[in-house]
Amino acid sequence: MPVKARRIVLPAVVFVVVLAGAVAATVHVKRYTYRPYLYDNLYLPSGKFMEQVSLGYNQITADIIWSQAVQYYGGYRKGDHDLAYFEGLIHLVTDLDPHFIFPYRFGALVLSQDMEAFDRGIAVLRKGMHHNPTNWELPFAIGFLYFVDVGNPDMAARYFDLASRMPGAPDLARRFAAFVYLRAGHNEMSIRMWEVLRETTDEPYMKELAERYLEKLKRRSARGGEASDERI
Repeated sequence: MPVKARRIVLPAVVFVVVLAGAVAATVHVKRYTYRPYLYDNLYLPSGKFMEQVSLGYNQITADIIWSQAVQYYGGYRKGDHDLAYFEGLIHLVTDLDPHFIFPYRFGALVLSQDMEAFDRGIAVLRKGMHHNPTNWELPFAIGFLYFVDVGNPDMAARYFDLASRMPGAPDLARRFAAFVYLRAGHNEMSIRMWEVLRETTDEPYMKELAERYLEKLKRRSARGGEASDERI
């Protein structure tokens, strides 16, 4: 997955200090990389601590930790380990750089879909909205999860409508609000939402996530929409 790049040149000594701080934040994660399903004794430093060791270069440090979070998720997808540290890494990145939008969106999807933690995924997106009140992507993502994950069209429509009123919001947000207000069939609308996500993202892991859930939804449609053990 491409990592957010920044064209900032640091003096060599400062860069080494910042890099050391970022490594300190994730060394505990690396220690358990190949130990599956570990949920206890977890520790990550706080965002406040990392701000102090970053010497003011919070965005650079956030980028380095984000790279570690991406690699960590990649290890999970290969079956190397679980996602016990993922939520902590997302909060660490967004504490250091609260205006970095993609970690909120991707983190919330992984929490809700892979970790079956819908409420915590929504909390990540609301944290993003608090720091970025005019960004349309965050309320749109909340509407998306309310519809595809818990099948709540009223809440989904509310957030799609909110997203459509934000500066720079595309027509897509208004169309989704209208579709959900009309109570389109849940499975068919969910498929369309995942298809749009797959077609509009440049992030490989986001695209792979969309394709995976599209396959599940289409299998459900082929069975005539019958109940399934598969969690969408």
